Amino acid sequence: MKRWYPALGGSVAALALFGGVACSGGTEKVATGTTPGSADSITTSAPASTSSGGAQATSTTIPVQAGKELSAAELVRLAEPAVVRIETSGGVGSGFIVSEDGYLITNNHVVATSSGRAATTVQVRLSDGTDTTGRVVGADPRSDLAVVKIDGNRAFTALPLANLADVLVGQDVVAIGYALDLAGGEGPSYTVTRGIVSAKNRAIDESSQILGAIQTDTAINHGNSGGPLINLYGQVVGVNTALQPDQTTGGVAQGIGYAVGSDTVKAVYDQIRATGSVNRGLLGIRDFEALRPAKARDLGLPESTGGVLLAKSTSVAPGGPAAAAGLKAGDVILKIDGAVIRSESDLAVQMIRLSPGKQVQVEYFRGGKTQTATITLGTPSQ
Repeated sequence: MKRWYPALGGSVAALALFGGVACSGGTEKVATGTTPGSADSITTSAPASTSSGGAQATSTTIPVQAGKELSAAELVRLAEPAVVRIETSGGVGSGFIVSEDGYLITNNHVVATSSGRAATTVQVRLSDGTDTTGRVVGADPRSDLAVVKIDGNRAFTALPLANLADVLVGQDVVAIGYALDLAGGEGPSYTVTRGIVSAKNRAIDESSQILGAIQTDTAINHGNSGGPLINLYGQVVGVNTALQPDQTTGGVAQGIGYAVGSDTVKAVYDQIRATGSVNRGLLGIRDFEALRPAKARDLGLPESTGGVLLAKSTSVAPGGPAAAAGLKAGDVILKIDGAVIRSESDLAVQMIRLSPGKQVQVEYFRGGKTQTATITLGTPSQ
């Protein structure tokens, strides 16, 4: 009998499948989604077996009317070649191809060993049944993401990442992954489920807090870890990662799962692809929240103003970089190093992109006017 173990810490249950079978962590940019519906068609490659035992891509085009969503069946046909099964000595999880030259995205906890370190290699199975060895390029435990590279004599089908700002609460989404590592049936053994985006910019509390997460009621289970949550335009809105425990029953809440948001996924992928790791900066703030319209009105700002509000007396860490630069509770951070900060997700993504020791200009609102502080970013504690 397979057994499932709780998350690596914190208040959510990770989706890796442990026990019984084996676990469920160049500079080309990851493909990103354009405005939904802007394409007239979507082209994908369906692997076909060859006599040598390899696979050769054949082109498949799914007609899409401008501004129209795919059906779930069309979406699965589009995404199937990009969704993979990942196996290590600990269990089984999922992943998806994000670049034509064979880079995959999955969860850190999918590739993590019993010591917590990422495995060097993992076993990857493509949807056509091809088995190959994947090299773990790098992992980022803080975002629970990892990048894996596979090789082949063809261009792989890759799924684009959505822009989180374009993702709508209530939007239909589909999860594809190796839930419970079910076997048998017709075609690949992945499972397809459908639901909606239930909320945006949630925080996943694992061993550290992951900001900018997508909440969904799409059915996801152990083994779905690392698999894509996809909108009906064929764009990945998040990486399926965790379930919400129900403190009343001691089980998991019904219809409340989480995916690491696409903006965080892209930022982590870019860093790992470029350097093999993520070396994020530290601003030295905590207990912050997105600026809401009512609070914006109270501060004399237009209701449409976005930003991160240092809402509590504890929001600025004593002795940290922000405190040293004079930021204090009640300030609203508007920009960091020129990037507009409208939400907690924007803040997290910008810290991923900026390294410790970098001097940045932070634009903030206080006392009825916009001000600027120069902050030297610190290093997060491990």
